Amino acid sequence: MSAQAKTTESQVSLELNRSPWIVAISGGLLGGAAMGLLMQFWMDAMPAIGALYGQPTLTAGWAAHLVHSILFALLFVAAIRETPISKYATSMQNIIGLGALYGVVLTIVAAFVMPLWLNTVANMGMAVPSFSIPSFTAHIVFGVLVAGVYALARRT
Repeated sequence: MSAQAKTTESQVSLELNRSPWIVAISGGLLGGAAMGLLMQFWMDAMPAIGALYGQPTLTAGWAAHLVHSILFALLFVAAIRETPISKYATSMQNIIGLGALYGVVLTIVAAFVMPLWLNTVANMGMAVPSFSIPSFTAHIVFGVLVAGVYALARRT
């Protein structure tokens, strides 16, 4: 391979690694994995996530959760890049703070959406809203990890 081809290949690789959307997906997977472990072992909630789609199993719960994690990470990155919120994303600490705040927002949204959705598709009879310390903690972990990955990638 010629030196020019190697240079072009490494430039393409570097650009992909710095793409905010690739970074968002990576952060979503990392944050989703950490949150998912908390949900599985602290809350035993993974089958309920699968139940949102009619499959109350651990495998379906993990699959749905990771897809949700990627989508919510993409939404976070879009918000801090493309909205007025971007004026606050000026340092690593601010971005991570925004990630923690995003975790709070996700907790509030989930407290209403999850029980309504589960009551509709699985007749679970959950209270609306449904707040818990484990859910709050898991969402904060997710938001901080997504934001941390984005902040680290942005520094390079």
